[in-house]
Amino acid sequence: MIKSKTLAIVLAILTFIFGSIILTVIACFIAKIPITSIWEGQNQFILFSAVLISAVLASMVYGRGSKQKADDAAEFLNEKLDLGIQSKTIGKFLRLLENFPPFVVNSYISKDINAVKEFESAIMENTKQLTDEDLLKVKKIINMPVGELQKILSELYLITNMEQLKILAEPRAGPLIELNLNELRKILFGSKKEI
Repeated sequence: MIKSKTLAIVLAILTFIFGSIILTVIACFIAKIPITSIWEGQNQFILFSAVLISAVLASMVYGRGSKQKADDAAEFLNEKLDLGIQSKTIGKFLRLLENFPPFVVNSYISKDINAVKEFESAIMENTKQLTDEDLLKVKKIINMPVGELQKILSELYLITNMEQLKILAEPRAGPLIELNLNELRKILFGSKKEI
């Protein structure tokens, strides 16, 4: 496992670059065509295939760094909350959060945007896949006081080094978290108050 996200990114980029070059050269050698024919616009399929395979390999290399982050976060949450959350589930959450750059998270906070309402249909669709046990875990989390949740987010930031978690752990994010938790309770359990 690659523990450092930065190292995982650098290795993924190098894998993509060198993989593309090496695979292109090997394919040209096997097909007995000159490499220059690719740059002249011929045999572009070889280059495209090499780039595609290299992208898959780079993704696998990067995933090794992301998996470690998810494993560490799941271990922390299971010790802290005793929920039995799988690393795979945390990994999905972290990847989802990475899709929201820090400036977007800041924008949501400053504008007090109800993200749960925006993504209600996707939440409802994913909720169908949850077991009763999963829903109990969700209840336990969304019924926690906002301050307590923010402490956990702050500790998760130290584990994952994800800027989004640091921003959400700041006191100014408290009202946004409360707004979204209320909406989530309403959507999942039909109540704005604690269940």
